[in-house]
Amino acid sequence: MPAGIVPESFRGLLAAFAGCFGAPSYRNFELLIVGWVHCLGRRTITAVALASGAAGARHISVFPAASARRTSAAWAGSTTSVVGAVRPRGGHLDPGAEQALYVLVDDTLARKGGKGISLATMHRDPLLSTARKPFCSFGHVWVVLALWVPLPMGGARGFALPVLFRLYVGSKRGGKADAPSRPRAGKRQRTAEAAHAAHPRPTKLELARELIGLVARWAGERPVYVVGDSAYAGRTVLEGRPANVAVISRLRLDAALWARPGRRRPGQKGRPRRRGRRLPASKAMAATRRRWDPQPITIYGRQVTPLVFTVTALWYHALREQPVQIVVVRDPSGRRRDEAFFCTDRTVGIAFILETYARRWCLEVSFHDQKQFLGFEDPQNQTDQAVARTAPVASIVYALVLLWYAERAQQGLADRWAIRPWYRSKTTPSFLDMLTALRQDSWLLGLSAPPCPAPCLHKAPSTHPAPTQAAA
Repeated sequence: MPAGIVPESFRGLLAAFAGCFGAPSYRNFELLIVGWVHCLGRRTITAVALASGAAGARHISVFPAASARRTSAAWAGSTTSVVGAVRPRGGHLDPGAEQALYVLVDDTLARKGGKGISLATMHRDPLLSTARKPFCSFGHVWVVLALWVPLPMGGARGFALPVLFRLYVGSKRGGKADAPSRPRAGKRQRTAEAAHAAHPRPTKLELARELIGLVARWAGERPVYVVGDSAYAGRTVLEGRPANVAVISRLRLDAALWARPGRRRPGQKGRPRRRGRRLPASKAMAATRRRWDPQPITIYGRQVTPLVFTVTALWYHALREQPVQIVVVRDPSGRRRDEAFFCTDRTVGIAFILETYARRWCLEVSFHDQKQFLGFEDPQNQTDQAVARTAPVASIVYALVLLWYAERAQQGLADRWAIRPWYRSKTTPSFLDMLTALRQDSWLLGLSAPPCPAPCLHKAPSTHPAPTQAAA
């Protein structure tokens, strides 16, 4: 296949990254993305170079350089510009300037295996751990912020487009990581660990707050609703957030709730009270509640009618200055336990809070697709810069494939996916179907392209003298 063959519509999406590179570097970056799309096996640098078709035309060193020498600001700006570049083409991303942005934040573990992997430590594995017995795995933890968009081929569920990434390497301020690395580490790895131990490392909540601040500045005056699980519902994220940011998350049923402080009496001395009387926890309220209101909502692609009630209280442990709106949900069938959710914006309704929180699952789906089909966990980098710049390439390719297929679907050019008799109720394409469609369009261009000129091979001159006429 000729080097760097992709449809022109996909190449137009890549043009949003041109401002972050020079002309030669942008060409190398383009080959890196194309090779990542066409690679069918493990995403190593050599495999990506072969899949791009430029293994003989470009030196192998340009591929690590394209993924490892970019600064964090360039990656963030280029990924954000991709979403901004698609907005004028279709109204499915930006119907109006006043539309709210829905931002999903979470972290994911990229498991690693091998020697000399830089910045890798032991982290809690959420897939293998249980409530009674935690389990740790060796690898990297990435804090990811994604933008939820209702793309046309996804129906009402929408998709999560990864926008910003930060590598979490440890939170203890004493200079140690969460858990020690594997024994008998190489000298280069021990040197890197000693260098990082001399500086305090940000926590996951601090990294999430940094990413939320970037998106809030990019959004301007538009409201931003940040959705995360209970691990990101802490004081670090909730207090001191930008004015246009509201947070929706899960609340523990035994969380301590307080009433707002009363008015100060005339002549009362001492500092003003910051909280009022102690309120019953959400679990106690649900146990004594007699009247529940049915609330029809649409979550995860289907309509349900749970029983709910709301209360406004002060969650002083995480947010000391502002009361939050709390929604307690009960399953009418009794198969699920009661749950509680909160929102810092007290003007929105119950259905908005529950349906917005359900969109968080789209980020989990994106993590699965990136690891399963784009090799998010494959790179075995041994330098800090390579670790911080290589893994986000899989997330960028994931967002580009979704946007490319969404543009085709809006134009009515989306192909039907392969018929699978065992999926009779399938109505929307999966990410693998979208990736396959992009590869097929690229292969058709390669088959119809003119043949590449044969390389001119020069034979080395012979070192033996030419025979004379007498000897012949």
